[in-house]
Amino acid sequence: MMHRRRWLWIILGIVTATALAPSYIRAYRLDGVSAAPSYLLGDLIIVNKAAYDIRLPYTGIVLLSHAQPKRGDVVWFKRSRTGPYVFKRVIGEPGDTIAMLENHLTINGTPLRYLPVARGAYDNVADANGLGTLIEQEIGCGPDHLISYTPGAGSQASVGPAVVPDGHLYLMGDNRDESLDSRMYGPLDRRYILGKVGRPHR
Repeated sequence: MMHRRRWLWIILGIVTATALAPSYIRAYRLDGVSAAPSYLLGDLIIVNKAAYDIRLPYTGIVLLSHAQPKRGDVVWFKRSRTGPYVFKRVIGEPGDTIAMLENHLTINGTPLRYLPVARGAYDNVADANGLGTLIEQEIGCGPDHLISYTPGAGSQASVGPAVVPDGHLYLMGDNRDESLDSRMYGPLDRRYILGKVGRPHR
């Protein structure tokens, strides 16, 4: 009897974990280009929906906020109830002053550093990813990461300065010419952030 009861508890635990997992972890194949070259079309993306907030499973009700997005985090969000899920990189936290001149950022008066990356290393990347003519390593905004742009091509290559309001985040795509982000719609309310995106799997 005890042996059977133990197995029933194990099975119940497995069933419960399987039922709750989709509430906190999501995986999907990337079908947008705003994050290239960091994330490419077809990459497997894992979203940790519990990275910042614990929500009541299968609802939007926040039970506990235990962390805040930081500069450099790639966050998953939805700007409206009927809009698509998208992700962008956090460039500015509340109180930060953000400015960009010809695709190079300044945060709180300090310019970020940029190192050129050989464009030839991405010759085999599908044209559908919309990479620009330049690829650079952006240093000073969280973990070092890659950005791409074509000089003179993007309509939002120079913006700001803009101060990020309390309770908001300034978001930007790594593919600077191909991203609809805070340069156009302004800082995003923190409440819309639904998770943190991990590294891509190819």
